[in-house]
Amino acid sequence: MCEKFIEILSKKKTWIFLIMCLMVHILNSVIFFFVGLIPLSMLNILSTIFYSVVIVSYKEDKDFYIIFTYFEISTFSLISELFSGGSFFYIFYVIGMISSVYYLLPPKKRMKQIFQGVGIVYAIAIYFVHIKEICFFPEFLPAVNLCKHEIGLLNLCITLFTLFYISNLYFFEMNAANEKLSYCSDHDLMTGLFNRRFFEHIMERNKTENENKYTIAIFDIDDFKKVNDTYGHQAGDEVLKIVSKTIEECSNDEFVTVRWGGEEFVLYMPRTDEITAYEHLEYLRKRIANTEIEFDDKKIKVTVTVGMCTGTNLTDYELVIRTADDRLYYGKRNGKNCVIK
Repeated sequence: MCEKFIEILSKKKTWIFLIMCLMVHILNSVIFFFVGLIPLSMLNILSTIFYSVVIVSYKEDKDFYIIFTYFEISTFSLISELFSGGSFFYIFYVIGMISSVYYLLPPKKRMKQIFQGVGIVYAIAIYFVHIKEICFFPEFLPAVNLCKHEIGLLNLCITLFTLFYISNLYFFEMNAANEKLSYCSDHDLMTGLFNRRFFEHIMERNKTENENKYTIAIFDIDDFKKVNDTYGHQAGDEVLKIVSKTIEECSNDEFVTVRWGGEEFVLYMPRTDEITAYEHLEYLRKRIANTEIEFDDKKIKVTVTVGMCTGTNLTDYELVIRTADDRLYYGKRNGKNCVIK
């Protein structure tokens, strides 16, 4: 539930960020009105109007909105500090945006470093205003001094919350990207099965395990080229998906189903003797042969030939695969639609 919520936040991050900026300006306009800083209240009302228009007209051109927000926040912070004599610590906003813009803009955006450089200039300017106590409206300084600590704390809290929010979204997206890369490297994207590279990796890793008996079977869809030539490659893809799904769903959780390449699949059956494996493979062969695959109002039927071999030591798994492959091709040469042991 939490991950789903974060995923929604990630997809809508630009729009949500605009909403956050709008809420901050609404809050500021109310606070400054009640403490008597009417010019700052009006400035925040102006920003509120801008954000309202932007949010109402929001489209998917996210780069524009982030760039607009970046310069609005930086400029607003500088003006507010010139008004307060550098007492409200709006420099926190600018520092926060220097970090945030790198995440909010896409990786391909080469201008990010330039925007960050501009933000650094804004931050230095605001710091200079703070240490020199430059104030364009000294008549408001008594009111500023009454609330400067509270406003400074509020700005710090808003910046910390924003950085917390954005950093968590960043880590979520990084983890999601890594999981996707890991999945793509280990799986066949068409069928969703493990790929050959992953299977060979786990077999090499498990060579030291004391596996007394295991069986490896290689499936090959009979006359698959004819399916492609007759019905088209999309129909062929659908056949691959249905056959792979049948093999996987009809096997127990310990078995590993692999897209070996082309129209070939491997089924690894740990702790399975020859008799049990043969019975299961015969069941799969018949199940596939009796399955009607519907594609574009056409019903396609295919059969598979299976070669199997039982091993007693995982260190010899490559030999077991070669033996199963030899038996597969023996079956292909001698009638197809069979299981050869």
